[in-house]
Parts: sequence; structure tokens; C-alpha cells
Amino acid sequence: MGGNLVRNMLKMKQFLSFCCVVMTLFVLTGDLGAKTRKGDKLLADGRIAEAKGDWDTALDLYEKAFETDPMNTAYMIAMRKARFETGQKHVDMGEKARAAGKFDEALREFEKALIADPASSIALQDIRQTESMMRTQSGVKPDEAGMTMAERMKKASEDRVESMMAPPVLKPMNSVIPMLKMNNQPPKVLFETVGKLGGINVVFDSQYTAPARNFNVDLSSVTIDQAFDYLATMTRTFWKPLNPTTIFVAEDNVTKRRDFEDDVVKVFYIRNATSVQEFQEIATAIRTVAEIRRVFTYNAQRAMIVRDTVDKVALAEKLVQDLDKPKGEVVVDIIVMSANSDRTRDLAATIATAGTTGLNVPITFNGTQTSTTTTTNTTGTPTTTSTGLATLSGLAKLSTNQFTASLPGGLLQAMLSDTNTKVLNKPQVRASDGQKVTLKIGSRIPYATGSFQTNTASALVSTQFNYADVGVNIDMTPQVHSADEVTLHIEVTVSSVQSYVSIGSISQPIIGQQANIADIRLHEGEVNILGGLNQTQDTANYGGIPGLVNIPILGKILFGNDHTEKSRSDLLIALIPHIVRTPDYTAENLRGIYVGTDQVVKINYAPKADANPPAGTAAPKPLGAPQPLRAPQQGTSLGAPPLPAAKAAPASSPAAVIAVPIPVELSMPLEPPSPAQPSSQEQPTTPEQTPLPVKPSAATQPSFSSQPAESKPEDSPTATLKEPNPVP
Repeated sequence: MGGNLVRNMLKMKQFLSFCCVVMTLFVLTGDLGAKTRKGDKLLADGRIAEAKGDWDTALDLYEKAFETDPMNTAYMIAMRKARFETGQKHVDMGEKARAAGKFDEALREFEKALIADPASSIALQDIRQTESMMRTQSGVKPDEAGMTMAERMKKASEDRVESMMAPPVLKPMNSVIPMLKMNNQPPKVLFETVGKLGGINVVFDSQYTAPARNFNVDLSSVTIDQAFDYLATMTRTFWKPLNPTTIFVAEDNVTKRRDFEDDVVKVFYIRNATSVQEFQEIATAIRTVAEIRRVFTYNAQRAMIVRDTVDKVALAEKLVQDLDKPKGEVVVDIIVMSANSDRTRDLAATIATAGTTGLNVPITFNGTQTSTTTTTNTTGTPTTTSTGLATLSGLAKLSTNQFTASLPGGLLQAMLSDTNTKVLNKPQVRASDGQKVTLKIGSRIPYATGSFQTNTASALVSTQFNYADVGVNIDMTPQVHSADEVTLHIEVTVSSVQSYVSIGSISQPIIGQQANIADIRLHEGEVNILGGLNQTQDTANYGGIPGLVNIPILGKILFGNDHTEKSRSDLLIALIPHIVRTPDYTAENLRGIYVGTDQVVKINYAPKADANPPAGTAAPKPLGAPQPLRAPQQGTSLGAPPLPAAKAAPASSPAAVIAVPIPVELSMPLEPPSPAQPSSQEQPTTPEQTPLPVKPSAATQPSFSSQPAESKPEDSPTATLKEPNPVP
């Protein structure tokens, strides 16, 4: 009795322990579920705030959800994403405020970004930059307010690059010299005279030595550049502009050109080269034709960096404009028409064996022979029976019962098969000039190319397969010649699966193929028959009993079979090209330009029409244009800066004649006359008061010298203004 009580008490304790464990698990599970439900609600609210773009609220909700269950991966991912987005949002707001000059507000935004995402290095960097800018903001320019030190340095670099000047271009006050004639003058006088007529200062090389002989000049209606080029060629010198109003003249030799010729750097972007090879070919052409040694190509951006003299770089620019043309494009309509017909007829009414017409009766011997073999240490004597064998002694005992024969059957056959196939393909292909284009329409049929056996116990056999393109395959390369002609290199292949054969227990396709390769030249919209094929094949097979099958009419019907096949194949390929884009060669690309000599590249430019001539100058007029008669007043320039005043030269001194188109011939000073001259010559004359042309006498004709006033009279040339076409 006592033992039972003890056992009952133990059972009660075990039951109570089990109940406590169950209650504990229930309480813990219920609390975990409650936490999970709360976290899910916070996660859902955070996603709503995220969708609205309120990342601060979303981050707060995600952090609360993560606190409810730190082991939940979904809460952790959402919180980390919100930290990054919140920090990036405040960084962007801070950069906008800093760009507007609001440094305090920008600093607060950067701090918020760092609090939201402590791992944000950009926020920490922006805080340091903003604090540095707040310390150095006093000496910053207004347009640089809100910029970091790096941004200010970048802007300064960009401004410095933008301020880099191009090579100087000469801008004379008078771009055209109507007429100039000077005799027996040294090079310096010639250059300075032309320079003064155009308002250009002339500077000579300090080591320049003028030749012993003098030169004569006779120019008419030339530009200032042409006049300087003329003088440079005649005196074996070269000149270059130092600024818009000054030129430098030096002796023309290799050493002086290397010392004084200006270099220029320019980057050319090739926009129409479709491959690196084309880009390199353009660079090679420029390097060879313009003789430019320093050419560097940058394939990634199709850029070409060139450094050389101004004229060589200008020639390279002309070549780039001529070579960098968009390629022509052509659209080709291809029409492939194919018609195939197969007709098969089988007629038979004859004796046939195993489906083959004719007699084929094999006779088989089925006689038997019995032999006895005695074996030692056995309990019996085995007997062996062989069929189809007979001993020589048994030949006399052969009978017809020991032979069998298979009798032929009959064959009655009347079959007709007619197959017609029509194929019409009308693909359209567009291709650029010189670029190959491929068009494939059809299927890819597998075929076995080989097999190998593994050297293992299982000895597996692996078969290798390849694929053949079946259908219409077109490869075309066009070359556009003009707006209405194109040359096509075209390869057209039309193929189809004819049948299948078994090779090594593998079914292999038999592919029929028709191909055409041609180079043809066509006009726009011209229909061209590229190729045609008309094939007819007739096959007739007869079989039966020899002799009987040759009986007229009935022999082939009653004692044989008639198998007839007729195949017909027609193929037609037509092309219709349509040119949709041409290379667009202009007259400017086709004309030749002057590039100097073999040793020196020189580019000449056409004069530009000056719509707004400088103040105090008159636009050049054609020679012979009527002008009102005016007497020159003091300081009259006639479209050119005044030359220095000089004393009158004797009649024996060499003369310099400057001709301008005025109605009458008279002499006039290019500088204000001396006070000793009579004032009657300074009175202007109106056209109404103009008398008939009268040439002044030599005694009253004033003259001037183009040399400085301190030069000797015998060395000073005279300049006379006269009319090339006098007014009657």
C-alpha cells in the first residue's frame, strides 16, 4: 500500500512538471507572436512612408520594428536601406544649401545625414568641406560662393583653358590695296609701305640683313595678305602675325622657320568612322599628306590630336572635313521565287517474290543425317542430327521429299504521287557603304560530324553534332558610287532538306542547295535578275521476267512493273536597290587648294567682306568707279594711314607711284603740307564747280617722300596719285 502511494506521488510530480513546461512554452510563444505582429505592422507602416519619400519616418519605423526582433532579416534589410537613403537625402539637401551660400543650414543637413547613416563617408567629407568654406568665405568671389576648394580650383582651370587664345590673325584697317607701284626699293621699305597702307606695323628680325639689290613692286587690287606674300616670295623672307596689327619678318631658311614659326594644337573628332581601322586610315592620310609628325590617336573617342604649324593644322582640318563623311546606305529588296514539283507513278501486275517483280524461287535441301558419338566414362551414347548435309554414300538414297522450294506470289500495284512546292521570299536588307550585312531566313538542321567512345567500363559512345542553316541565306556588301548607282557584292544561298538517310544508325539529312555569288552594278530602283535555274529530271524504271517483259504493250503490264518519276525545279532571284543616303560630296570637297611648296606648307585664304569697316576708312570700290571730285584737305588719308612727311624729291630720284581711282589726275600730299605752302590748294572743290581735267604744271605740283623727314632728298622716293582711267 505504501509503495503504491509513493508511485502515485511521483506520477503527480511528473504531471505537474509537464504542465509547468507547457505553460512556460505557451507564454513565451504568445509573447514572441505578439512581438512579431507588432514588428510586421511597423514594417508595413515604414513601407508606406518609404513610398511617399519620407525616409526619416520610414527609418524611425524600421528601427522600432528591428528592436522588436533583432534576428528578423527582413527588418534588418529594410532598416539598412532606409539608413542609406536617408543619409543620401540629407547630403543632397545639404549640397543644395551650400551651393546657395547657406552654410549653417547645409552643415545641419550633413550632420543629420551622418546621424542617420554613421557609415556615410561623403557626409563626413561634406562636413569638413563646409567648415573649411565657412572659415575662408571672406575672400571668395561672388560667383564662386557656395563652391568647395576643389570646385573653385576646377573652375579656375576651366577659365584658364577658355582664356587660351588661338593663333593671331591679321586684321588690317584696309584689307585691299587698290594699286601700288614702287621701283628700286629695299625690302624694309617695301614691307613698311604696304604695312602703312593697311594700318599694319612691321617688325624685322634683329639678325635680318637686306640683300644688296633693290626690288620693284607693281600691285593692283590685292589684299594685305597677298601683298605680304608677294613681297616675301620676292625677297626670300617669311612673315607671321604677332597680333592683329603687327607682323614679324625674317629671312626664309630652315633655322629661322624652326625658331619663329608658331605651332598650334588642335583636337579633331572623327564622327563618321565606324571602325578603328577607318579611324586609323584617316589619321595615316593626314600624317602623310600634311607631313605632320606629331599626330596621336585616341580610339575610345575617335579623337585625333595634332600639333604642328598653323598652316599644316589648317590643311589637316581641310582633310578631316573632306574624309569624315557619312557613309552611303542602300536598301535592297530581294525576291527569291522557287517552285518544285515531283510526280511519281508505279504500275505493276506480275509475278513477284518478296515484293520484287520477277521469278526468284530458291530450292532448299532439308534432308537429315544421323551420326553416333561414343564417349568414355559416360553412362550413354549421344546421337547428333545434322540438317542439310548428306554423305556421299547417301546420294543414291536422295528423294524429292528432301527438297523444299518457295513459290512466287503475285503483285498488283497502281500508285501515283504528285508533290508541288512553291516558295516566295521577299526579304529587305539595309546596309552601309562597305559594310557586310547577313540575312538568314530558315531553320538550323542538326547533323552528326563524328563520334568517340569513352575508355571506361561502360564504354559510352558520344556523338558530335553541328548545325546547318537551311532556308534563304544572304550576304551582301554594297558600295554606293553616287546618288543613283551602287555596286553590290552579293551571295545568295537557297537550301532545303531533300530527304534523310541512315548512316551508322544515325539519321542524316540530305540538303539540296542552290547558290549564286555575283558583283553587279545597278541604278536606283533597277530590277535585276541575279540568277535563274530551270531543272527538269525524268526517270523511268522497268522490271519483270526477262523475255516476257519485252512483249509489246502487255509485257510491262502483265509480266513486269513500270516506275516513272518526273521532277521539275525553278528558281529565280531578283534584286531591287534603293539608295537612301549618299556620301554627300560637295564642290568644296572636290576642288583643289593651294598648299605651298614641297618644303613649306602655306595656305592662302580668300578675302572676307568687311560689313563694318573701321572708322575713318572707306570700303574698297571697284577700279574705275566714278567718285565725286574733291580736293584733298590736310591729313586726308584716302583709306590708308598717313605716311611721314618728307621734302620734295628731285626729278632724278626713283619714283614710287600709288594709283587710286579718282576722276582726274592730280598730285596730293599724304601728310599735312608745311606752313609755307599756299592755302589756296587746301580749298575743297565741289562736283558742280569741277572744271575740265587739267594737269597741273610741274612747278606747282606738290610731291612727298615715303622716307622719314630726315632722309636725304636724293634718297627719298616720290609718290604720285594719278587716275588710271581719266574722265573725258
